[in-house]
Amino acid sequence: MTTKEYNECVSEHADGLFRFVIKNLNDEFEAENIVQNTFEKLWVRIEHIDIKTVKAYLYKIAYHEMIDVMRRSNRFLTLDNAS
Repeated sequence: MTTKEYNECVSEHADGLFRFVIKNLNDEFEAENIVQNTFEKLWVRIEHIDIKTVKAYLYKIAYHEMIDVMRRSNRFLTLDNAS
C-alpha cells in the first residue's frame, strides 16, 4: 500500500468506521480514539497490507480495540448496593 492509497483509505473508511464503533459503544470520545488507533496500526503495517483487503483489516482492528475498551470498563465494579 502506498501513502496515497493510505490517504484515500482514510477518506473512504473513517466515517463508516466511526459509525460502527459509536453504534456499539455509545461513547464519542472512545470512538474517536479507536478510529485513530486503528489507522495508526494500519500506518505501522502499511507495507504488509493489500489495498484489496484493507476494509476488512480496518474493521477487524477496530472491533478488537472496541472489545478491549469494553473489557477495561467492566473491570471496575460499582459498589453502590454492596453492604
